[in-house]
Amino acid sequence: MNEKTKKIFKLVMASAIIFGSVYLVVKLLPWFISLTDPVVRDELKVSISSLGWKGVFFMLGVQILQVVVAVLPGEPIELLAGIIYGTWGGLLICMLGLLIGTSIVFFTVRALGKGFVEWMFSKDKVRKLSFLNNSKKLEMLTFILFFIPGTPKDILTYVSPLTKIRPRDFLFISIFARIPSVITSTYAGQTIIDGEWWKTVAMFVLMGIIGIAGILVNNSIIDKNNKK
Repeated sequence: MNEKTKKIFKLVMASAIIFGSVYLVVKLLPWFISLTDPVVRDELKVSISSLGWKGVFFMLGVQILQVVVAVLPGEPIELLAGIIYGTWGGLLICMLGLLIGTSIVFFTVRALGKGFVEWMFSKDKVRKLSFLNNSKKLEMLTFILFFIPGTPKDILTYVSPLTKIRPRDFLFISIFARIPSVITSTYAGQTIIDGEWWKTVAMFVLMGIIGIAGILVNNSIIDKNNKK
């Protein structure tokens, strides 16, 4: 696939994601508003209980897909998991999905190599993280980048297997470092189903502030390491 075709493909994918996101917001907004009614929340809880293991496997599959496809945002899935299964149940499902999805990506990249990653993203984006391969503090930097909220964990998941990091170390670091970020989303979902809207708003504001700060810190780390 040449560069022009890649750009067209990515433009189509980006447009589809933006359109899909707007569509979902428009469709789901009335549903979220309806959750202010305690009766609706009770009915939802009953519906969730009736799903049993089917609902668990569905959410697990969605979380795995989010990691593998990479362009799909993770926060809405984590929020939905919190709404359906609560803070801790949602966290458990998301973490298991992240572990499985990350494992699939890691061993796929190890098998297919750098060309596959550059096809998924772009050479410039991959090059920005190439300092990881030469870093003496590879594991520590990987942990920091995964721990910071708002960082592009999708590309980091694909680029890290190109380094010398061991599979066991990478999977532990990448999953453990994401726990604070995931639990804030599942907790926000829990507050929605409990009707604690002031907590929901507060969590979203807090997540937004931390996310912006995280992006700035992430860019600073990448710039400093690329200058070395």
